Amino acid sequence: MRQSGLSLLLLVLASAAPATLPATSPSSKAEEARKFWSFQPLTHPVPPPVTNEQWARTAIDRFVLAKQQEKGLTPNPPASREKLIRRAYSDLLGLPPAPADVSAFVNDASPDAYAKLIDRLLESPRYGERWARHWLDVARFAESDGFEHDSDRPAAFQYRDFVIRALNQDMPFDQFVQWQLAGDELAPDDWQAMAATGFLSAGVLPTQITEKEFEFTRYSQLDDMVSTVGNAMLGLTIGCARCHDHKFDPISCKDYYRLAASFATAIRNDVDIDVSTPSEREELKRQTEARQLAARAKIDAFEQNVVPAEFNAFVAGLRQKPGTPTAQWSVLDFEQVTTLHGTRLVRQPDGSLLKEGTTPDHETYVLKARTGAPAVTAIRLEALTDKSLPHNGPGAGGNGNFALTELELTAAPVDGSASAVSIKIASAIATHQQNTSSLSVASSFDGQSGTGWAVDFGGIGKDQAAIFRFEKPAGFAGGTLLTLTLHFDHASPQHLIGRPRISISNQPDPHEFKGNEGPDSAVADVLSRLVASQDVSAADLTLARRWYAASLPQYQQLKQELSKSEAVNAPHRTVKVQVTSEGLPPVKNFADDRGYPHFYKQVYLLRRGDPNNKVEPVSAAFPAILMRGGNDESHWSSPAPAGARTSFRRTALAHWITDTESGGGHLTARVIVNRLWQHHLGRGIVSTPNDFGVQGERPTHRELLDWLASDLVEHGWKLKRLHKLIMTSAVYMQDSAIRPEDEKIDPHDVYQWRWQPRRLEAEPIRDSMLAISGLLDESMYGPGTLDQDMRRRSVYFTVKRSQLVPMMMVLDWPEPLNSIGNRPSTTIAPQALLFLNSPQARRYAEAFSRRLTAAKPADAIVQAYEIALGRKPSDDELQTATSFLEGRARDAQNSAGVNAAVSDAAAMTDLCQALMSANEFVYVE
Repeated sequence: MRQSGLSLLLLVLASAAPATLPATSPSSKAEEARKFWSFQPLTHPVPPPVTNEQWARTAIDRFVLAKQQEKGLTPNPPASREKLIRRAYSDLLGLPPAPADVSAFVNDASPDAYAKLIDRLLESPRYGERWARHWLDVARFAESDGFEHDSDRPAAFQYRDFVIRALNQDMPFDQFVQWQLAGDELAPDDWQAMAATGFLSAGVLPTQITEKEFEFTRYSQLDDMVSTVGNAMLGLTIGCARCHDHKFDPISCKDYYRLAASFATAIRNDVDIDVSTPSEREELKRQTEARQLAARAKIDAFEQNVVPAEFNAFVAGLRQKPGTPTAQWSVLDFEQVTTLHGTRLVRQPDGSLLKEGTTPDHETYVLKARTGAPAVTAIRLEALTDKSLPHNGPGAGGNGNFALTELELTAAPVDGSASAVSIKIASAIATHQQNTSSLSVASSFDGQSGTGWAVDFGGIGKDQAAIFRFEKPAGFAGGTLLTLTLHFDHASPQHLIGRPRISISNQPDPHEFKGNEGPDSAVADVLSRLVASQDVSAADLTLARRWYAASLPQYQQLKQELSKSEAVNAPHRTVKVQVTSEGLPPVKNFADDRGYPHFYKQVYLLRRGDPNNKVEPVSAAFPAILMRGGNDESHWSSPAPAGARTSFRRTALAHWITDTESGGGHLTARVIVNRLWQHHLGRGIVSTPNDFGVQGERPTHRELLDWLASDLVEHGWKLKRLHKLIMTSAVYMQDSAIRPEDEKIDPHDVYQWRWQPRRLEAEPIRDSMLAISGLLDESMYGPGTLDQDMRRRSVYFTVKRSQLVPMMMVLDWPEPLNSIGNRPSTTIAPQALLFLNSPQARRYAEAFSRRLTAAKPADAIVQAYEIALGRKPSDDELQTATSFLEGRARDAQNSAGVNAAVSDAAAMTDLCQALMSANEFVYVE
């Protein structure tokens, strides 16, 4: 809280608003609390009648003018067009208008010239960069942890970019709020929704803590989330209820902890997210497949044109050597064949099983066979072609492909004396595989349902085979019952093996033929039969040739090219994004090695905020004062879908906080329209934008606030429309002239009888200097920098809590520790020194002077005024500037060795720097 003790108590007792709650029953106190203005539902007030109808341009003006008439005030007439365009550019873009833009607007005689100007500015991408900074203040955005180590958050900038994009796209504000609380649950496939959740974890977090501080630190992190949501979105100091019931607002300590429970398991994580658009993904996929096909074509050509002759020579050489090893394979005769979804598998004379009849989208084959082999070391799974299959197979998919998602094997004694044991596969090779990652033969025993062995891109219409070697031999002395389970659960439907045949081998460890690379049992068997001049199948011959080819350097290079095309040129574009979600590994910190838990699953109501003094566990809910219509938290609950990674508690919070009828949405709407009013008019209707509670200021125009909030909601929560509504009002378009009689009545312009001139913030001052110098780099998005010489807009400075940019700090850049609803605006000597002495200001002035192309000094002076201030100089200003330049020229003539041209350039630079240092440049009226 901002105040405490007797002074705070006296402040509340002195308040004239219905804020002092009677010491009665809880239900009576709640009813009394609901009478406080901000807790009441939105109203739909009718704009009041006014006497000066001609002055009022919009409904807004009627509300303001009625108050002015009540106070005896008279509004100002409209400002000049030169002032209006500079004001509009400053408010919406944070940049000065170009002279051509000023001239076009001033000379546009159409009655809707100003409205068209506002429309054009709202469509500019610079609008999002300007207004994002306002929200980033509220969101306490930074890109480091804070505290002693202040570790960087390299992916945090994605949240800043989300805010810019969302504002430029005119995202409805209720969606903008919801995504920041639960975008990962509401739109998990939209990477911008994921980036939006960076709002929750943008606060400070100590990372060098002792075990005793673990739980307290987590509760402090929850407090940061709760307090920021309260300040930023509801305009309430909910964080004051961490240690006790709120002293002024009707928010109990239990309300606080139940709200905190919404974030119980939410943690910060940096994840890689696919950000490519559907069209980009399609094009990337096309390009990737083309590269893969080209790489595979080279391999196929090598296998067809080079490998056979060299392999035959190799086999001929083996015939001259004694002791060629042999390997025996036995085709299994299955005594039991079952399928989960009814696929018919018919035994064939060669021992294979042919699929007949209809093909289900997914299937599981369960095959059982007996063997007397006591030590089976490997199985060979052949996928054979058949004319009954699409494209001759070997798969039953529409394209002739299959996808074996998982192969499981068990062995049991045939006499039932022991339970079946699982057989672990150590390695596998195949005649062909669709890629080297998710559709490789190795992915058929990786335990994942989305992967599996497939043979497209060169393997369709050909017999295929795969050899699976066991980690250790399997079998029992009295006979073994082998059970093979083949799962076909890939997303591609009907991708079954159409004609499988399975053999086993008891071949011991591979024998070496050359070097350190010997064939496994399958290849050894083929080689032994070839040496004996026996027939072998096409699939076995392909297997042996590929084993041999793998030893050839040229073949190895071609395989590397294929792997590179599959791994590096995957059909998507990913970026690393900081998100706040659940069920993900948290970002590591210095305390992890000491067992730091990043969250505790259960949130407790704490006495005095002390984790060592737990009162009771609490579940997620919302402040009772902000639930109406007899509803409790279940009204907004969204049960998590089956298998969901997250709890969906934050989705309930997102729905509640934007529900204007029964939830907290009436405050959310009031708070955001008040923020827009504040940034456009210099003072909010509620001058404490982060506190709409009892300690906050009362609204000067309560009916106008509700009218604006209701209008926002009724028109889809669109902010750009509201900007235009405010900026085209007579209130906004007023001149800034002061009339003593009105100033005496309302010296602080509380009732908006004039437009108040105000100093620009740090960002538009620096950005305007870059703009008029011609140095502004308009590149958008991406990582920021701490380099003060950066030429991009100031919103792209990296916000490192322990290393804030000095020139920005001098101009009242805020420290991002808590939500900031209203920046201070100071006038201090270092600001003047920044304009006069900083190397950046001098470089901007030098570049500005180089933009002045007029040949005559007087014309150059006029050009400089038009660029910097949006107007021509007065006669006195022109005379003063001319005298200054002439004086510098005389000084140069009297100084030996000073080049006159150099002196003239330096003089013009001085003049440009003076214009950038003028009040008129850094203030807008």
